[in-house]
Amino acid sequence: MSKKTKLPFSMMPVSWGLKGKTRAIAEAEYYYEGEELERVLANIGAETEEEKTIAQLEVDFNNGKIGRYEYEKEVSTLKDEPYVNVMKLEVNPENAKAGYMELDWNDKFVAFLSENGYTGESDEAVVNKWFNDVCRTVLVQEMADQDYGLQEARTPNNSKDIVNVRVQEEDGSDEG
Repeated sequence: MSKKTKLPFSMMPVSWGLKGKTRAIAEAEYYYEGEELERVLANIGAETEEEKTIAQLEVDFNNGKIGRYEYEKEVSTLKDEPYVNVMKLEVNPENAKAGYMELDWNDKFVAFLSENGYTGESDEAVVNKWFNDVCRTVLVQEMADQDYGLQEARTPNNSKDIVNVRVQEEDGSDEG
């Protein structure tokens, strides 16, 4: 909301001698307050149209007009960067192994997946193939982790394939 001012900023002694961004900031602080001031200051600090749009999105985010995920997606899209996020994870209360995930992505993410060999009839199909690969990778890694350290003993460059066992006899001598 604009402040009610009686005198123009240029007539205030504080404005005399100010130049460039310093003057623009002081003038904005003189005429505006609240969210409107934030928006004007954001535009003053931005050099390009992309920076101005991102600054305005940041003002919207800071004032609760958009959420974090929407902010991150919009900024990634403006910067022409891939974006994907897990929006929701639900588990079936009757069966802990059943559930679903809701993903959100931008077009650049789908293009990134396509460049890396994922194909499908729709964006959803492409992302679904990628997500299935991610899940398979997690499963394979989990199975490898369940090896309990025996994996090292099976490597071809490791000569410790034989386990020596020493049994101590009742009389204290070693056998083996």
